[in-house]
Amino acid sequence: MTRHTSIATVLAAAAALTVITPLTDAYAQTGTVASPTAGNLGLKSPGDPQGYAFLKQTLPSGRQPEVTVHLRPESKDGSPDAWTWKVTDSDNALKSALSLNWYAQASCADNLTQLQVTGPGPALVQNPLSNPIWGPFKAQSFSLTTVKDVCVNWANTHACDPADPGEGCAIYETFDLVGGVNPAGPADRLRLKASCTSGQVADTYYAPVMRLRCDRGGLQ
Repeated sequence: MTRHTSIATVLAAAAALTVITPLTDAYAQTGTVASPTAGNLGLKSPGDPQGYAFLKQTLPSGRQPEVTVHLRPESKDGSPDAWTWKVTDSDNALKSALSLNWYAQASCADNLTQLQVTGPGPALVQNPLSNPIWGPFKAQSFSLTTVKDVCVNWANTHACDPADPGEGCAIYETFDLVGGVNPAGPADRLRLKASCTSGQVADTYYAPVMRLRCDRGGLQ
């Protein structure tokens, strides 16, 4: 039994929550280029170069990452429809699984003085700083509370014995999560802060996407 929201829908929702600092340092050499079949971008030179910084979640082959949370009943006493379920994965194992892949880039016309990412996990600070700078990194992108609550609530709402084929008990369920969108919350986002000598260039929230699989099939 699955709930598969299309990746296009998930990415569209994530894009609606993600505000990327405009890359205002777009320039062109003086002159025009003949292009009879294309429209004009209409970019304007902003004068003095401006700094920028942004994040982007890395999605190999355009597919959202999947994280599995394992469940089992606290006790098998009583009727299966009255069992209370719990997560069996350790917090450290979940934190590792929830550390998703991202890409960061920043540049200043003068000097980059701050590049920091905060979120559900520990704060990440770039040290040493160089200008410009870019590259991949990992960051915990959803909170333990979110993924545990989603899976435990599903299992308790649909309490049954997955080892009993006559019950038609769902062994697993999937949820396509977007940071900041229910059942995820505002804490399930990354925040980028970046500054140049001339001032701050980014204070932006980014919404990660992830497929969460709640699995209680280990009881079979």
